[in-house]
Amino acid sequence: MKEDKIFNNRFNTGEVEYEVFGKISIKPEFASGDAYDEYNDKKLQEDIYEIFINSKYHEDYSKNKKVPKSEVAEIYYYFDEKLPESTEITPVDKFIAIAEFMSISYEVLYNELAPVYKEKLLRELDNKYAIFTKRKIKRLF
Repeated sequence: MKEDKIFNNRFNTGEVEYEVFGKISIKPEFASGDAYDEYNDKKLQEDIYEIFINSKYHEDYSKNKKVPKSEVAEIYYYFDEKLPESTEITPVDKFIAIAEFMSISYEVLYNELAPVYKEKLLRELDNKYAIFTKRKIKRLF
C-alpha cells in the first residue's frame, strides 16, 4: 500500500477516508448583512466617487491617495458637506466610507476632526450602544 511521505496518508487504494462533521449553524450577527444596507453602502461609495471626480482633490490624489495629515480634516469636511443628507446614511457610515475611500486611518481622521463632528459620531454610538449612559457621562467636550 502506498503512503504519502509528507502527509502520511494512503492514496490510490480505492479507500475513501472522510471525517464526519457535526451540525453547522450560522449565527445571524456574523451572516452577511441586510440587502438594503448593502445597497446603501454601495450607493454611498458611488456618491463619494462622483464627488471625488468633480472635486479639486481629484488631480492631487487620483493616483496616490496618500493624504497629508494637514489636509485630512479639510477633505472630510468637503465630502461631508457634498454628500446628500439622508436618514439611511448615518454620521458613522459617512466617516467610515470617507476614511476607506481616501485610505485614511480611522484614528488619524478622528483625531483631526473638530469637536462638533466628533460629537455627532459619539452621539450616534451612544444611541446605538448606550456607551455614555452606562458610565453616566453627560458632557462630551
